[in-house]
Amino acid sequence: MFRVPTIVGLVVASLAMSGCTGTWDTLTSRRFRQAPYDTTKKLVSPEDPIVVLRASPPRDGDDRAKAMLRLKEPLTTGLTQRDQDEVIDILARAATTDPSPYMRLAAIHALGRFQDQRAGGILVMAFQNAHGRMNGMSDPTQSDPLLQLAVAPPIRTSPRGSPLLLNAPTGFPPETVAAIRCGTLEAIGRSPRSEGIQFLASVAVGTGNAAPDGAEDRDVRLAAIRGLTQSRTPEAVVVLAQALAADNKQDLAITKRLHEGLVSLTGKGLPPDPEQWNAVVQAGVVIAPEPTWLDSAVKTAEGWIKK
Repeated sequence: MFRVPTIVGLVVASLAMSGCTGTWDTLTSRRFRQAPYDTTKKLVSPEDPIVVLRASPPRDGDDRAKAMLRLKEPLTTGLTQRDQDEVIDILARAATTDPSPYMRLAAIHALGRFQDQRAGGILVMAFQNAHGRMNGMSDPTQSDPLLQLAVAPPIRTSPRGSPLLLNAPTGFPPETVAAIRCGTLEAIGRSPRSEGIQFLASVAVGTGNAAPDGAEDRDVRLAAIRGLTQSRTPEAVVVLAQALAADNKQDLAITKRLHEGLVSLTGKGLPPDPEQWNAVVQAGVVIAPEPTWLDSAVKTAEGWIKK
């Protein structure tokens, strides 16, 4: 089942525009051949992302996705609460209802950088709506008050003016759904909140009636574990220790990632023994300093030497 390359490709695509790959793609694009000066100017000095997202008529998906990837939270840059609310609404629509998986991932990545309390709830809703089907979309106005945003799917038209079907009745392919879910879980981990940790926990454990759709997928569970590790909170250590005990080495990939997360968060070089990690939790969790790039490089080099 060739799922991992597809998932990795979609996630990488959502981030590529911010680096060298994006530069190469721009210089070899049809847009560059048609308007090299304007394209190069935007590459060297990109437009204000909020201006791009507010544009009427809307810019094409490529411009909007790039804008989301370089977007900064309005309130952190001296803009107003009204600007903040408008941007949150734009990202909420894109993350939960956009017909393009690429656009959804760009919005999800942006929300993962926001400190706004509404971001966590929107990301949970993005996970729940990752299937891409219009029927059964979560209604944010019927849940947490933080989600009472205008996220009804927008009416879109093609360049010729004919209506576009936002999503096919069957939704996105399974590989795409998994990619969106994985990206969402990691975004939740980058902006840790108590409700986000609880949701990551429900996916990481992956069993029982409380587990959301998709939690049975190994790739999705691994992403939830990565999200918990990225959150660097004592609550995450508790969840990882509980998940390690529940897994009981049934899935070696899951066990390995749970163990790596526990070691990373606590700095303790204990084996993947649930009893020992439960003792750590009972003694009181202290989060170890996050490893520097040098620490990571040394660890990688040690792994190469052992091989």
